[in-house]
Amino acid sequence: MRILKLFKKHVLALFAAIVLIVISCNADLALPTYMSDIVDVGVQQGGIASPVPDTIRAESLDDLELFMSAKDAKAVEAVFSKADKNGIRTYKGTEEERADGGKIAGIMSLPETVVLSLNQGIDANSMGDMMGTSGEKDNSGAQAMPTPEQMAAMTPEQLAEMQQKAAAVQNMQKQIDADGGKITMKSLRLGVEGGLIDQGKLVEGANQMADKMGSMSGSIVTQRAVSYVQDEYKAQGIDPADVQNAYLGRMATTMFGLCLISLVATILTGAVASRTACSIARDLRRETFNKVMHFSPAEVGKFSQASLITRCTNDIQQIQMAATLFIRMCLMAPVMGIVAVMRVLANHTGLEWTIAVAIIAVSAVVGVLMGLTMPKFKKMQSFVDRVNLTARELLDGLMPIRSFNREEHELERFDKASLDLMTTQLYTNRAMSFMMPLMMLVMNCITVLIVWFGAQGVSDGVMQVGNMMAFISYTMQIVMAFMILTMVSVILPRAEVAAERVEEVITCPTSINDPASPKLPAASAPRGELTFRDVSFQYPDARADVISGVNFTTHAGQMLGIIGSTGSGKSTLVQLIPRLYDVTGGSISLDGVDVRDMTLSELRRRIGYIPQQGRLFSGTVESNLKFAGDMVSDEDMRQAARVAQAEDFIAEREGGYDSPISQGGSNVSGGQRQRLAIARALAKKPEVVVFDDSFSALDYKTDARLREELAKNVTDAALVVVAQRIATIMHADQIIVLDDGHVVGTGTHKELLRSCPAYLEIAQSQLSAEELGLTQEEIAAVMEGGER
Repeated sequence: MRILKLFKKHVLALFAAIVLIVISCNADLALPTYMSDIVDVGVQQGGIASPVPDTIRAESLDDLELFMSAKDAKAVEAVFSKADKNGIRTYKGTEEERADGGKIAGIMSLPETVVLSLNQGIDANSMGDMMGTSGEKDNSGAQAMPTPEQMAAMTPEQLAEMQQKAAAVQNMQKQIDADGGKITMKSLRLGVEGGLIDQGKLVEGANQMADKMGSMSGSIVTQRAVSYVQDEYKAQGIDPADVQNAYLGRMATTMFGLCLISLVATILTGAVASRTACSIARDLRRETFNKVMHFSPAEVGKFSQASLITRCTNDIQQIQMAATLFIRMCLMAPVMGIVAVMRVLANHTGLEWTIAVAIIAVSAVVGVLMGLTMPKFKKMQSFVDRVNLTARELLDGLMPIRSFNREEHELERFDKASLDLMTTQLYTNRAMSFMMPLMMLVMNCITVLIVWFGAQGVSDGVMQVGNMMAFISYTMQIVMAFMILTMVSVILPRAEVAAERVEEVITCPTSINDPASPKLPAASAPRGELTFRDVSFQYPDARADVISGVNFTTHAGQMLGIIGSTGSGKSTLVQLIPRLYDVTGGSISLDGVDVRDMTLSELRRRIGYIPQQGRLFSGTVESNLKFAGDMVSDEDMRQAARVAQAEDFIAEREGGYDSPISQGGSNVSGGQRQRLAIARALAKKPEVVVFDDSFSALDYKTDARLREELAKNVTDAALVVVAQRIATIMHADQIIVLDDGHVVGTGTHKELLRSCPAYLEIAQSQLSAEELGLTQEEIAAVMEGGER
């Protein structure tokens, strides 16, 4: 994609944005996990996150160790401190060991479940089943009484042991009777202390109980273990509400911190994205404008002014928007999707298949919408060009439109261009408007699937409610990632077209370039000598020459007049001098050097060119007259204004040379605009001054005074004057008459009147017979091709 090429100079900014996006996404996607913990732990478990209590009574820990192996009991003893004066032992191990699935949590969970059941009381049969001793012991767990013969054979030590056990049985039975006929932890402890119950059997029985619970054991054991911890805290005098509130407070603080981190990272990402996109747009505008400034009229005509304006403004604006979205959304979406998928897969909920269903559905929706809208996006920018072109034509031609009463026709033209753009935009907007409802439908259907199958998991005990809620959040984040890519895909196709159009301008080869080995006129070369040698020119893609076989030479202090009918090639001819176009045949030399061998800056420094329409720039009179740069002094500016007959009206303006000039010179008259344009060209003291019909807006009196001042003051430069009026050039040292691109006459005014029918015809249309100084017979002879 061309958009990606624009980031070559902004790799560091991209890297910073990616880091910030990763931080933001991880902070955002950690929130569902904490939400799950709040539901599962904070609400359902009263804020107790681990089966390992913070504090435990010494006697309670001893009870738990009855159901642990020697190795496990030793590990548990190692992570609890010694009992304080109140008999309380404090956990001092690591958080990893006490976390769900940790070593200590795994050791203590099952014993806590068994002890909880014993504290609540169980019948003797259940206890026998747990220890696998049913039928081998009576309800008290004691062995059957020996016969008299067996007692007679016993040693005193055996009799004492038997008596001790009998006493233990009685004590145990008393405790069972006191507990309502149920075995509790107190009676079981008496049985173990009296040697009636083997601890190894207790450990084995607890493991057998866990095996019988099967796949549900993990969830049930954890919940029962938490209930044991709650009872233990109550026995220590700790209020369960305080434990729950403390946990919820920690979770709230953590979630607030994550939100703050996400907020800061998102703001910084936006700042990086905006700055990078603005930098890209700035560089593109600079590069595009610089390229356009080096275009010749041929390249401008190839693209059209309207299209170049659109490419330098609207197209680059589209690229800037796309660059911002690329950093903020295109980079964020895959990171968010990947992190969410990793968190989903880490939970092993069994609902991962719903994500695949969501992705397939979203991809189908995006594929259909892109297939419908992509062709229209490509046409949209060309329609913007047409609207721009039509609007510029209407504004530039406002006066003739009104004078010919063509407002309705031009409005219809504009409406047609605007309607085409509107129709295309409506089509794309209507197509893309289906995206959000369809995406919401997909998201809601996926939510229903997760709740349906997740509820079954909760019912079976293999999933908790909080886990299901977190899974829904992660799934929605994954779907949102695809939605973000879809939203960006609305902008990117249009931006891609805009990037292609801008690239066409930047990569367009220019026909007018500096020479590889530039030359300068020799020090002894005559100043202001302009020579055309068999010059021909043909416009690009034209079939025939518009100028052919033009030869002339003019020197400093001389005036060369060029005249001819409309379309004869006068303006084209003088545009070859400053290399607005390059000749296609022959050569043009200035001061003895071919103009193509000079650098453009050097050539144009030596030439003052006044176009047919003297366009001024917004600023002041002074800034316009000094447009050539610092090389123009105040004295040069004032002298040029005097010669151009502009000094009087400048003095009349409020502020004089500091008076403002509007864009295009709209706040001065046409004649004033032409005189300021002439003064601007004269102020830089060129070697050749080219007037391309620059006297057309001047009255005859001003025209005459200006030509008189030129003859007096501009003696070190050659004057090339293109004119429609005979009076403007009749005093020229040499006049060239053009007709259909060919030179049909060369000479002075008097010589051409008697030798050139084309010149005489023009003169007859502007001058009377007395002013011509010719009789009707002489005129007829010239028109017939004769000479007198």
